[in-house]
Parts: sequence; structure tokens; C-alpha cells
Amino acid sequence: MFYSTDISVTLWILNNNKRKRTLNNRELRNRENEVLFVDLRTWNNLIYEKSYVMFDEETIQKIKKIYTDWQSPNCPKKYEQPELYRSVKKTEIVQKGYTLVPSKYIEFIDKDLNINYEEEMSKIQKEMQNILTKEQKSQEMLKSAFEGIGYAIK
Repeated sequence: MFYSTDISVTLWILNNNKRKRTLNNRELRNRENEVLFVDLRTWNNLIYEKSYVMFDEETIQKIKKIYTDWQSPNCPKKYEQPELYRSVKKTEIVQKGYTLVPSKYIEFIDKDLNINYEEEMSKIQKEMQNILTKEQKSQEMLKSAFEGIGYAIK
């Protein structure tokens, strides 16, 4: 949408008629007092680059399916997929102070949960020991060099 910036963009689709009905030969369920939040940031491979991002036709169809499945009478009561979309009742939006930021409603998974902290901290500890040992040797070399030219450091 904005080719020269990496700001997040929110697209709002507003619909005053969310009642159960038939539209274009499709049955729609009653979606009154519901909002569908969709966050497509994870579908962008260039998240950290300022670059033109354009979804291909297949991706657009997947996005459309999320929306049309939400409208469908077969939509589950809990319509969500972590890090992608979630259907939210108006009462929850009220509880969160009417904020409409998708990340307030869509679950994001902490990727750090699968880290073996003992193993990682052991590696870091060894690296730090090596760094401290090298630093100590450097200090000794500096002291020796200054001593060699007659300016000992005490």
C-alpha cells in the first residue's frame, strides 16, 4: 500500500449489515458485535526492509478464504489462528479500552519457549570465560610493554 515506507498498515473493512442473510448465493451467519482481526505481517518475507510488497493471487485467495470462512454459518465459535487472525466479540474490545490494534487480540507465540536455557547459558559462560582470559592476557602484555620502556603500570 505504501511503497516507500515500512510502517504497519491497518486495513479496515466496515460493514453495517452483519445479520444472517443470503448474499450472492452464499449463506452468511450473524456477525453482529464481532470484529475479525487479521495480521498479515508474517506473510511478508521483507518485514525488515523498505521494499515493495505485493501479494500474489494465491495469497490473496487465502486472505479472502479467512474472511469468507468467518462469514460462513460453519464458522467455529472460536475462530482464530495464532499469529494470523482472530474473531473478537465487541465486549472484549470494550474491556481493552476500544483499542483496535490487531496485536492486542491475536495470539503471538513466544519463540524463546523452546530454548534450553541451561545449555545456552553454559555456552555463553564459556564464551565469556574465553573473553575474560584474553582480556587478562592483553592487560598483562600492556603492563609488560610499558615496563619494557621504563614506565611500569602498578
